[in-house]
Amino acid sequence: MGEVVYANDLIEISRNGTEFSVRSLKPGMTMEQFDQLLSERFPQIAVTAFQSVRRVLASPPAGPEVFGSLRERVCIRVSEDGLKAWMTLHVEPENLNPQNRINLVKEIGMALKHAEVSYGIHKEVLGSSTLKNATEYLIAEGDPPQNGEDATILMIDLTPPVPEVIEEGAANHYELNLIRQVVEGDWLGERTDPTPGVPGTDVAGRAVPPTQGISYPLRYERSSVKEDMEPGKTVLRARKAGAVFYRGDMVGVYNYLEVSGNIDFSTGNVDFDGFLSVKGTVDDNFSVKADRDIEILGEYGVGGADEIVSRDGSIYIRGGIAGKGRAVIRCRKNLYVKYLSDVTVVCEGNVYIGFYAINSSIRARQIFVDSPRGRIVGGSIEADIRIEVAELGNRSESKTRVRINGFDRVAFRNHFEQSLKSMETGKMDMGRLKQKIRLFDSSTQTPEQKEEQADLRQKIEDLKDHLKEVEYEYKSLADHLRTPGEGAVIVKKKCYALVHLEIKDKVEDVKMEQGLCTFVYRDGELRVE
Repeated sequence: MGEVVYANDLIEISRNGTEFSVRSLKPGMTMEQFDQLLSERFPQIAVTAFQSVRRVLASPPAGPEVFGSLRERVCIRVSEDGLKAWMTLHVEPENLNPQNRINLVKEIGMALKHAEVSYGIHKEVLGSSTLKNATEYLIAEGDPPQNGEDATILMIDLTPPVPEVIEEGAANHYELNLIRQVVEGDWLGERTDPTPGVPGTDVAGRAVPPTQGISYPLRYERSSVKEDMEPGKTVLRARKAGAVFYRGDMVGVYNYLEVSGNIDFSTGNVDFDGFLSVKGTVDDNFSVKADRDIEILGEYGVGGADEIVSRDGSIYIRGGIAGKGRAVIRCRKNLYVKYLSDVTVVCEGNVYIGFYAINSSIRARQIFVDSPRGRIVGGSIEADIRIEVAELGNRSESKTRVRINGFDRVAFRNHFEQSLKSMETGKMDMGRLKQKIRLFDSSTQTPEQKEEQADLRQKIEDLKDHLKEVEYEYKSLADHLRTPGEGAVIVKKKCYALVHLEIKDKVEDVKMEQGLCTFVYRDGELRVE
């Protein structure tokens, strides 16, 4: 039956090797009392058969039955990363007394040695006056590695141009920086090198390698941009003079032509495959065409030119245009112009007018007249989303025709929410990809792991491109949804009679002057709000 290690009138506990048995003699001991007895007198016993104890105590006399086994007196648990170790004691209560602890400390030292724990030991735990059984203590702690910093990329900023209206008495200016010029060697961007990090030390005294910082590729057009290696960073510089542009996230320097004077008989018509800057004007009957942005910077603007066309960019005409009924402006993106008079405009983006549009035909996505005294008088004005102007029409002029094609707000809202969700999902995916790429130990990579890591880096770059497109779409939709209803003409000061309005399929002729008002398509009706 084994050696009896405890007995009273109710039960008897015996030991046989590493196993413990219990026998009940009389009724009266509960499970709670038995648990308390083990906790106070026999912390070294681990109960392995609760049902056996319950059965023996419920029907005395009964037993003996095996119910437990001998625990380790000093249990050491080391974390998976090896940076922390915990100690749990199961010893006789008298061993915990500070006066009797010398042998226990030696025993703990042997257990730590057996578990290969030798670094960062918290010796103050061993001397604590409150040391208890069955309580887990942090007994050793290593130094975690300091992971490397990721590479950081800073690129030349090409923020969308914002026109500035300057009204100084009789002198009015419409200023804008449309084309960003550079010369050979100019800075276009840079990447600071990732850092390798600082190794740590685990509780066994072994070095713990850090995760190196992630390096991201610099995206640029090789034919027009070069890399220069400098201490701690890689710098992008222009290979040639030209105009900076982005194709997605890829920076480049595009062909740039500057005409120091006018487009006239000395130059002939100009058709250029890049960015074009004309310091003067475009004479009557001459044309200017370019693949990219065009800026015409003459103070007095343009007269009866033939055509001014940007096939894939924006146009800025600093001095405005008095088209004499024959000038035509076409652009893929936006038009920025001081004023429009007797001109035809076909624009796939927005038209920003500094001061007025008179007797002109304008077709665009949105039309804004920026001046607080801006006017649209006469002509035919068509936009998809909205028109904003201080004054619309004129008492003495011919009829002003305005049309808003309108949009489906529900479809726009759904698309907007999908874009928002796509951005949130993309950012979470980006975080997961970055976390996954950090798991690679670059010092011991197999060819397969290197290939997998390269694949992850490409996925990160593709996701960055996708997020940029979605963000642009999201901002565009947010701007459109700020439009009242499903299409609007916003008049900030006065709308005159003889204005003919069409929004979607609804028509209204303004018969009386009105102050601040918004013509809006809402709930299937054209309303004035």
